[in-house]
Amino acid sequence: MAGVTALLTSAAVKMAGDKLGNVIGGQVNLFWNFSNNLEDMKDTLESLAAVLKDAERRSVREESVRLWLKRLKHAALEISDMLDEFQDPETQETAKV
Repeated sequence: MAGVTALLTSAAVKMAGDKLGNVIGGQVNLFWNFSNNLEDMKDTLESLAAVLKDAERRSVREESVRLWLKRLKHAALEISDMLDEFQDPETQETAKV
């Protein structure tokens, strides 16, 4: 069970990192001047992905690691949802009105 959670967490972090890459290259940078913050978030997600590889091995034995992976997955999904809003043209048009 912990292995499945770890795999889902890794996938969520990778998905959020991929979306950050898309946002960084997209029109968001033209409208908001926060590319440095996006780069920092992307770097942080890449670091988390590296730490996840170690945590996945440890999650089988350690409850604290399983809890950390669960919380990390939730945070990664929240970031991913936020980035979806930036990428969705309908959401952007609604925000302008």
